[in-house]
This record gives sequence, structure tokens and C-alpha cells, in this order.
Amino acid sequence: MFFDDSENLINNMACCLEKVPTDFKQIDSHAHQYKGSSVSIGAAKVKNVCATFRAFCEAKNREGCVRCLQQLRQEYSLLKNNLQYLFRLQQEIKAAGGSIPTQ
Repeated sequence: MFFDDSENLINNMACCLEKVPTDFKQIDSHAHQYKGSSVSIGAAKVKNVCATFRAFCEAKNREGCVRCLQQLRQEYSLLKNNLQYLFRLQQEIKAAGGSIPTQ
């Protein structure tokens, strides 16, 4: 669910940045939502980029927003790859008869 939401929010921010005039309020709303989602799964780097993104939205700085969007895409890609790797490891451990501790 996090992956789907992330991709939708990133795409929505990109679409908003393509429109003239730029709707910084809408972009900020997406960044705020994504920041909350990333906090809930412990994705600190994504959260930090979202916080910077929101600051650029507040300043109505389109170039800063574009840079943040690029950085957000990169951080999300790294996060997704790492999480998918961990999920595969969990499946392999379970398939081999092991167990995963839960808290």
C-alpha cells in the first residue's frame, strides 16, 4: 500500500509542477501527506525531503520544488529496492522453516 501511495503522490506532485501557474498549495498538500506516510514506516530520508519540499512550496520556489521532486524520486527508489529486498529475505526465511520475530 505504501508503494502505491508513494507513486501516486510523486506523480501528482510532478503533474502539479508541470502546470502553469504552479499550485504550490496542492503540491504542499501532497508533500504533507507523503511526509506522514513516510514517518509511519520509518523512512527518515523521504520524510526529510518532504519537509524541505514543503518549505520550497511555502516560498513558492518552483526550481527548489523540482529539485526536491528529483531527490524524492531517488530516495523513494532506494527505499523501495531496500524494502523489497527485506521482504524477499523474510519470505526465504519462512520458506526455509524459520520465523521472523514480531514486536
